[in-house]
Amino acid sequence: IHIERGKEYRPVDKEVLVSDGQTTRVDITLKRWINMRNLGWYSLDIHCHFGAGDLRVLKQLALADDINIEPALVLWNDNKNVWTDTMDKTADYTWPHWPQGPNFYADPTHLITMRNEEIERIGGKPFESTGALLMLGLTKPIKFPSQKHHPCDAVLAQIAKKTSPQCLIDADKPLWGQNVVGMALGLFDSVQLCHNHYHRKSTIPLCCGMASADIEDQQRDWGKDELFHRTNSTYYRFLNCGFKLAATGGAAVGVMASPLGYNRTYLKLDGPLTEAAYLKAIRAGRTFATSGPMLIITANGHDAGATIQYSMSNSKPIQIKAELKSIQPLDSLELILNGNVTKKIDLRNRPHSPLLRQSIAMSLAPKDSGWVAARTVFAAHNGRLRQAHTSPIYFTVDGKPTASKPDAQYMIRWIDRLLEVIEKPSTDMTSEQRAESQAIFQQARKVYQKIAETDSGC
Repeated sequence: IHIERGKEYRPVDKEVLVSDGQTTRVDITLKRWINMRNLGWYSLDIHCHFGAGDLRVLKQLALADDINIEPALVLWNDNKNVWTDTMDKTADYTWPHWPQGPNFYADPTHLITMRNEEIERIGGKPFESTGALLMLGLTKPIKFPSQKHHPCDAVLAQIAKKTSPQCLIDADKPLWGQNVVGMALGLFDSVQLCHNHYHRKSTIPLCCGMASADIEDQQRDWGKDELFHRTNSTYYRFLNCGFKLAATGGAAVGVMASPLGYNRTYLKLDGPLTEAAYLKAIRAGRTFATSGPMLIITANGHDAGATIQYSMSNSKPIQIKAELKSIQPLDSLELILNGNVTKKIDLRNRPHSPLLRQSIAMSLAPKDSGWVAARTVFAAHNGRLRQAHTSPIYFTVDGKPTASKPDAQYMIRWIDRLLEVIEKPSTDMTSEQRAESQAIFQQARKVYQKIAETDSGC
């Protein structure tokens, strides 16, 4: 029980006597420790497989776990989630007729959307996965492939962007085999840093054909939290190559042993809660991903996703600040500059009950274009690392692009491994299909070569 004392809440114990044969009534009023919606931030689980064919279940999920935006993945590869009798399986897919329309509200602050699809082709040895495209807000579905490797993910993403220009494509985890290609071609809007391999009591390790560490420029011992560190480091490498990519979170309820919203996204809306508005907010990068804590970053008053134009000759230093609130113990609060921890506060001895509050700030006078983000790290019940992580705030110095030669070279080595994979006889591709994928991979490789040549030194 918390008793209000001004702005603070003091935990108290109260003895309750229940006599034999009697009923004792105790009224306890629960008070939110934070109300993000009142601050303009709405919760989203970007990865929901459960209940896609039952509007009653979707409504219950959204309200029970207080997920303001619930994009149900009603189409997943071989229609595991959705209609089998009403879907048009001819040349072009069409969405079924939903009497209430493709979107409906469980209440005015909880929105469920239906025009969402995942095409997932994973498994095999390192680099052999194709990917797991989450495509939200599709005007019409994308026909899923019958083959594991063809067409490549980039082709499917290009079709989605052409047929549904306002859709959002989330790359799921950064480490899927062909993500390096879609990223180079500008097809991804977001990627999950708090993803479905993180459960309350367990962590699924690297697997299923993800990109492996053997393309690192130097080998390192990641320890038991290799998935966590490589999820983040790969994300940072993409950002260092100059790509703008929002951070998201999702639990994959219905597939993984996690409830809706265990990993979630918070996005900032400026107006009404609609499908178009939330997709726009994610594309703009006004998000943070979390497995618990609340973390918001600003720079010169701008939210995550903003780009600040900076001049070395006459600009004042950029003022960066992150605000953290949590009701669980945390290890640290950090500011990440171009992939490196530039400032850190140790929180291991800080009490978290009734509420841990902490801010971190710095002045930045950058010499090169880049980005800054905030994260807070903590251990789950199994001792494995979890986090809250903001999307970046970007800064452009004297009009120059963000470009890192070492990170671009890393991506080139990654693509070279993909080219090796599709040459294997076991790959289910004809010679014509293989040539098509090779051409797209080479197109992406040239993008990274150009980035390496214009290294801004970030």
